[in-house]
Amino acid sequence: MKCLMVLAAVALSLAASAQEAVGGKARRVQPGGIDPIVRAALNPKIAEKVGLTEEQRSKFKALEGDRDAMKALQEKVRRGMDRQAELLAAEKIDESAVMATMDEVFAARKEVAKLQMKRLIAVKSILSPEQIKATTEALKSLKGKGGVKKAAKKPKQEPKAGA
Repeated sequence: MKCLMVLAAVALSLAASAQEAVGGKARRVQPGGIDPIVRAALNPKIAEKVGLTEEQRSKFKALEGDRDAMKALQEKVRRGMDRQAELLAAEKIDESAVMATMDEVFAARKEVAKLQMKRLIAVKSILSPEQIKATTEALKSLKGKGGVKKAAKKPKQEPKAGA
């Protein structure tokens, strides 16, 4: 039962970390932890469309330094989750070790979320309200043209006969 509770907590935390509230709407953060507006603003084609100044471009380049910190934190989360899986796969589960590992994973996820939010705030403070609106519109227009990729859904498999 405790194992199921731990798995449920991990699943809920994954779902919670995959979405953030922006503008009153929940929006999925892209793989790599980058908000779609941040990703779009860093896209050269969109940057040109929204009229980024050289000063804004240099401020965005300064934000790229967060990538190494983000990758290190994401690796820490991945290693922690791998460790949790190992602990849960053991014949005799060490509850205290599982819980300690879960705390480490949650702490690392919290740091990831903070970095994501700091980056989003920085980008939105660099862009003018008109540029934010233009970036959002550019994102919408790219979705239909393959510019913003969505995760492909796996086809449902039919149950095998006789199984």
